[in-house]
Amino acid sequence: MITRTVSKNPRTTRGDLVNNLQRTGTKVTKPTISNTLRCQGLKSCSARRARLKFAREHLDDPEEDWENVIWSDETKI
Repeated sequence: MITRTVSKNPRTTRGDLVNNLQRTGTKVTKPTISNTLRCQGLKSCSARRARLKFAREHLDDPEEDWENVIWSDETKI
């Protein structure tokens, strides 16, 4: 059910999947959803919306503000 739902609608959130499964009487957690998707060759993403929001909020920032920003490749340190 998880794989089928995500295949039909890739923007389905893990929360939506948890709620849909709970309505059918199945208890499941968000990490279980992610693990199931990964085992099926899919991945769950949640950062896209946050990055887009950040980009829109800072679109008109002056160039001088960006000189003090340290960019990374999202590696956890």
